[in-house]
Amino acid sequence: MRTVTLVLGDFEGTVEGDVIGVDYGALVCLNKGIPVMLACGDFDSVSEDDFQRIKNYAETTIRLNPIKDDTDFLFAYKQAGDYDEIIVYGGLGRRRDHEYSNVITAMLDSRITLYDGQNKIKRYDEGTHHIAKNDYYYLSVLVFEPITITLEGFKYPLNQRDVKFGDTYLTSNEILDDIGVVTLQGGPALIIQANQ
Repeated sequence: MRTVTLVLGDFEGTVEGDVIGVDYGALVCLNKGIPVMLACGDFDSVSEDDFQRIKNYAETTIRLNPIKDDTDFLFAYKQAGDYDEIIVYGGLGRRRDHEYSNVITAMLDSRITLYDGQNKIKRYDEGTHHIAKNDYYYLSVLVFEPITITLEGFKYPLNQRDVKFGDTYLTSNEILDDIGVVTLQGGPALIIQANQ
């Protein structure tokens, strides 16, 4: 499985596979000594001196025009087209408009997993999924369309429950042991795991 990690900002965790540093995230990688395959963005979040350091550090650097249709993240995401798994650090928090855009992108592509210090967000397609609790205390499910969901190994289990967009009772559930089993019939869902 080919993995790429997109670094958009400060993060805790380990990178896997190739690394794309996005705008300020490229500077974060440089400062942590993480090799960067591609640094991209309009680099409006770093000084010109830091941009030159990034340019000298990364294998390839693409500086985008600040007047553009795509966010820096979306441009970087498009560069990851051939990868099986896309890990994203630094895509949550800070600016809500960018965070929302990043979550929408994750809603559309099950290869993406968004992480920050407290959350893991991932789309799961129709089928049965074994989800590890790890250090996450809560698990919430967001659906985009009417589907049927089964939750096994949860504090609040569901058995073939028909759910729809806006059903808020799917918020703040808990995996009882190490693994919770989620079965989705009729469509995908976005699963948010949170440790606080």
